[in-house]
Amino acid sequence: MRKYIPFFLIFILIKTSSQTNKQQVLDDWALVKSRMLDGSRNLSERSDRFLIWKLSDHQLCEYPDPIFEDRKKCLDIKIENKSIRTSPKTFYEIDKLTNDTLSVIDRADGITSNDKIEKMWFVRISKLQNEYISTLKNDSIAVASSYFTPSLKKNIFFEIPEDYMYNSNLTGKGNIIIYPKKQKVDLQYENTPESKKNTKGMEFLKSTIEKSYHQWTITAFKNFDQVIIPYSFKHKTEYPQATMKFAFFKNERNDPGEIPVIIKDKTLSSETYNKGINALNDKKLDKAIELFNKAFDLDNTNVDALYNTVSISLDKKDMTTACIALKKLKEFEQTEGTQLFNQVCTKN
Repeated sequence: MRKYIPFFLIFILIKTSSQTNKQQVLDDWALVKSRMLDGSRNLSERSDRFLIWKLSDHQLCEYPDPIFEDRKKCLDIKIENKSIRTSPKTFYEIDKLTNDTLSVIDRADGITSNDKIEKMWFVRISKLQNEYISTLKNDSIAVASSYFTPSLKKNIFFEIPEDYMYNSNLTGKGNIIIYPKKQKVDLQYENTPESKKNTKGMEFLKSTIEKSYHQWTITAFKNFDQVIIPYSFKHKTEYPQATMKFAFFKNERNDPGEIPVIIKDKTLSSETYNKGINALNDKKLDKAIELFNKAFDLDNTNVDALYNTVSISLDKKDMTTACIALKKLKEFEQTEGTQLFNQVCTKN
């Protein structure tokens, strides 16, 4: 017998399918992947970044560092239908939401090209942490990871007087070890020629860490005897100021097989690109190609420069120049460039 769904039920089903379960979105999420909407590699400086989203009813807080809690940036938001609106002109379109995953598309008014629109994939922090804890079994010692680590309520390294590190270029690495049951912290560092030259600075750094126990959020680690946090740091003295940068863990999402992003001079690349546009408008095609290639060499995230080189070269029937640029686009995993390379630069 044929069954009919009442009209009012169809209306409810359609309306529900366009809605997102708001309560399912409100949680802590870890970024695990970022690509452009057309599938191209994301060449922005944000592509392989660490990022945690903490979504509450009316606020989105972004944490770009696994250790320093005070580096967060919070935005007022409105979650409605299938979007997380961050401003009148920008929002995140919720592409897919499951029990443990969330994918969003970063939308902004005026940006319509799919190779300029970022898509991000997140996993619930609770899932990642539960999976990590399950690998520890009954171990009493935990080696922290970027998504499961104690964190600092404030950056205590800013408290180190410059006098202790003055006139030194120093790199080092080791472990911060937290003892939750003993309520103490220790700093281990490798003895290197550099550290031996600046014993005073290293010992003050060690002393600063050892006094920091109550600055750490360690709730999830209270049952462990030890929590080990790997670190590396670089101190560089350059007139008129010095900088000290701490890094924790390794970039677990960075693909060693990827061609690295190299930005020699982003401003000069942009200026050179604009000169290429002017040369193109003046019908100086060879000069335009030269300038676009130079713009790419100065900043290899500037793939628009390569696409312009390809377009001009194809119009000139200069397949050699076009295919050199298309090969670079393919190597940088740009979807349209890869498709064109396969169409015009490979023999069947």
